Amino acid sequence: MNAVFKIDQVGPFVSVQDKGRIGYMRYGVTEAGPMDRLSHAMANFVIGNPETGPAIEISLGGLTLTCVEGEVTACVAGGCFEINLDGQELAPWSMFTISVGSKLRIRTGVWGSWAYLAFAGQLNAQSWLGSQSTHMGSGLCGASFTQGDIIKIEDPKVLENASGPFYDPECLKPSRDMHIVMGPQDRYFTDKSKTSLLLTEYELTSEYNRMGVRLKGAKLEINQALDMPSEPIARGSLQVPGHGDPICLLADHQTTGGYPKIATVISRDQDRLVQLRTGNKLRFVEVTPMRAVEMARQRKVEIDVMKAEIEANRVGFLQKLWSSNLISGVVGPNQPD
Repeated sequence: MNAVFKIDQVGPFVSVQDKGRIGYMRYGVTEAGPMDRLSHAMANFVIGNPETGPAIEISLGGLTLTCVEGEVTACVAGGCFEINLDGQELAPWSMFTISVGSKLRIRTGVWGSWAYLAFAGQLNAQSWLGSQSTHMGSGLCGASFTQGDIIKIEDPKVLENASGPFYDPECLKPSRDMHIVMGPQDRYFTDKSKTSLLLTEYELTSEYNRMGVRLKGAKLEINQALDMPSEPIARGSLQVPGHGDPICLLADHQTTGGYPKIATVISRDQDRLVQLRTGNKLRFVEVTPMRAVEMARQRKVEIDVMKAEIEANRVGFLQKLWSSNLISGVVGPNQPD
C-alpha cells in the first residue's frame, strides 16, 4: 500500500531534491541537490532514510497538502518554519504521522528560507543520471510542484513513538559572519575592493533563487580587462559581473563561467547562508584554505554530536526504560532499604 498526498497550495521552487547529481559537471550538467544540505540530511536521518535520499524542499512560499490514501510518518527540518497538522501547531523540526484525511500545512516562520519534508518510505519521483534532484532551470528530471500535483510514498512506514520535536533549530540559526577563502581571481580586483569586501556589510537582494543570490553593498571594481577564459564554477563562489555586485552561486549554479570570482564561501557556511532571507545582512570573514579545512573537520564532529542528540530525542519513553540500567537501583524483598 502507498501513502498518497494531493497538493492544495504550493509556493515557488518547491521540488524533490536528493544529494544531487554528482560527477557530471564536465558534461555541463549541474549537481542541483538541496540548498541546505545539512537540514536535508537530518530530515532523512531522523526517520531512518539514507541521508542522501530524496525529500521535498520547501521555499518561503510554503506547502499545504492533504493525505488521500494510506498512512506514513514524516518530519520537517530546515529553517524555523511553522508546521500545522489538522489545525494543531507543531514545533519546528518535528516528527508526526499523517493519516487519510489529514491536512499538513508548512509556512514560513520567524527565520529561514528553506525547509525539508521527508517521509518514512520511498518518495516516488523521476530519476535521471542516478539522482532524483529536480533542476529548475533546465526542466530536467521533473519540475517544481504545482497545485493539484500528487505525491506518492511507496512502502510507507509508521514509526512507533515518533511524535514531537527532535531538535532545536535555534542551534542552527545563521549569524551574519560568513567565512570565505579569497580567490581564485582576486587579482582582478582593486585593493580597495578586496578591503571593502571584508569591512562592509552586504545585504541579500530579491534576486535570489536556487542558482544564486545577488548581494548589495560596496561595489567591487575590476582593475583589468575581463579576458579570462570560461572555467569550472564551484558552489559558494562569489562571482562578480560588470555591475560590481557579488553573486554567491548556490545549488543550481552554472557549470562554467567567465566572470572573475573574488572569493568562495567555505562549505561549512554555505548551508547557513542560504537560510538568510532577502534584506538580511552578512559580513565576510577571510580564512586561509588550511583553516577552512580545519573548520570542515570541526563541523563533522559537531554533526556527529547533533546526530546523537537527535537519536536520543526520537527514542520513545518505553525504549528509554528498556535501555536503562535499572537493576543497580533495585533491592530485593528481603534486603534492607
